[in-house]
Amino acid sequence: MPSNTALQISQRRMLLACLGAGAGLVLWQLAENWDNPDLPPSLYLALLSFCGSYATLALALVGPVQARRALPGALLLALPFAGLVSLAGRRYDVALDVLEHPILVSVSMLLLVISTPFLSVSLQDRQSWRDYAALFETAWALTIRYLLAWVFVGLFWLLMFLSDTLLTLVDIDILDRVMDIEWLVSALTGGVLGLAMAVIYELRTSVSPFLLLRLLRLLVVPVVVVVAIFLTAIPMRGISQVFGDFSAAATLMSVAMVMITLVAVVLERDDARMRKSFTITQATRLMVLLLPLVTGLAAWSIWLRVSDYGWTPDRVLAACVGGVLVAYGMLYALAVLRGTLWAAYIRRSNVALAMGMIAISMALLSPVLNVDRISANSQLSRYLDGRLALEELPLWDMQHEWGQAGQAAIVALENSPKGQSLDLIERLVKLRATDNRWVFARDLQQDDPEAVMAQIVDQTQVRPVGQMLTVEDLEGLTMSDLTPWLKGCQISQSEDRTGCILILDQFDPTEARQGLLIYASPRRNRTATTHHLVMDSQKGTRMGPTTVLNGDHLTKAAFGSILNGDFTVGLSSYRTLHVGGVEIMPLP
Repeated sequence: MPSNTALQISQRRMLLACLGAGAGLVLWQLAENWDNPDLPPSLYLALLSFCGSYATLALALVGPVQARRALPGALLLALPFAGLVSLAGRRYDVALDVLEHPILVSVSMLLLVISTPFLSVSLQDRQSWRDYAALFETAWALTIRYLLAWVFVGLFWLLMFLSDTLLTLVDIDILDRVMDIEWLVSALTGGVLGLAMAVIYELRTSVSPFLLLRLLRLLVVPVVVVVAIFLTAIPMRGISQVFGDFSAAATLMSVAMVMITLVAVVLERDDARMRKSFTITQATRLMVLLLPLVTGLAAWSIWLRVSDYGWTPDRVLAACVGGVLVAYGMLYALAVLRGTLWAAYIRRSNVALAMGMIAISMALLSPVLNVDRISANSQLSRYLDGRLALEELPLWDMQHEWGQAGQAAIVALENSPKGQSLDLIERLVKLRATDNRWVFARDLQQDDPEAVMAQIVDQTQVRPVGQMLTVEDLEGLTMSDLTPWLKGCQISQSEDRTGCILILDQFDPTEARQGLLIYASPRRNRTATTHHLVMDSQKGTRMGPTTVLNGDHLTKAAFGSILNGDFTVGLSSYRTLHVGGVEIMPLP
């Protein structure tokens, strides 16, 4: 090995190790000061996004790009990236709240991942920044480098822990002390990552992504078969089983992403490297023709969901992803239909579509495509025009999750003609009185008899089998009657059984529809509470007292027997429930 080459290798290893260690120290220092009152949240967010993106880019670029160009070149992406993240942070009263929103974090990471290959190629040859072959190799090489480098970091720390355990056996705790120093752990992690990135780049001819690509090609045929079966089964199962379900849309989009990835894998960087396999080639062509159907189903499912329930941040992101996938499907299918040069057309389309995704990601982080504003305005308009009930209005999300746009929508709601609704005013008072979503939901539930009734009807087990309890059967009961009943239902007796049961029978011959209500009691000295439930359509439903004979209370075993249907109702002037030696009789 020539001495100058060995020197370059040593210098690159040292540079990347120091760069990684420095990044680790900086990020550790930022983590230590995240709640520093002297550091404005907006400045903290800008520093965090810049330092994190710059370190990630510099580690990726040094090697393929000479260090004197890579280090300043990383600024070309890190600076606008930090600016976009800072813009996104301005949507919230506290800029750092943006980090609590998975959508914006995911979009920012996607922007960085897609843009890095373009930057790397352009720094090597400015004229080739749109060259598909160069972008393809760069993207896969970076993926392998980072993947293997992090695997090596994991192995390094595993070795450290094992070494510490071994030395502890002879009362040497040096490594334990080292691992207790947080800044040193961060620096070591970054340094090892940088060193691994350098070594893996040196072995680029041996550690090639093409082995992974060859393996992924083998998945083309089974994926095509599964997708074809799915599409064939839709007419038999019914369109309604697919459309309108948001989880179905997510599944369809995930399958579409897998199909797109496999198409890119088969086509490789150019025709010269593309393996000539008749089976895989024809399966890929068929996959391309099926892709518009899968992406179209996903997009239609998202649209139905939005038309029924309006926009939310998740649905805005899903619509953006769905739109991009539809574009992939249409362009890919048109390429195949054009004839023999279909592979070249798809490669050309991939570059344009990647640039489109970069533009959409930037728009989502900028004020151009503010998912919070779109969602808040959508929900507000649906409520004001009567398409959305007050109970379905996502007030908590608007106030606490959708930033300043959501809060502005609530102000607009208060100033609207519907803003004087007593129910709305009460909900807003409760909303601003708590900072806990679940407490807010609980408070609303306690003041909403209809919601409590609906839950009781859903959770109460009715005997004999075939009989039903309806919300109308509960009209006339007060919250003091309903709340303990619902709490009893929520004391689960087993995996599939709630803690409440209603036995419908003619317990009192003078009354019409009635039953014996039994629900679990939270009190330690009682297993269950019993009531005589009289459902009078004229006077309203009421709860009457009961008495327990031949015992003080129902045992747990007796309660289980009732749930299992192991009981009888004996004849007398007042019919009595018999279970496990205990008798329960309504009082006149």
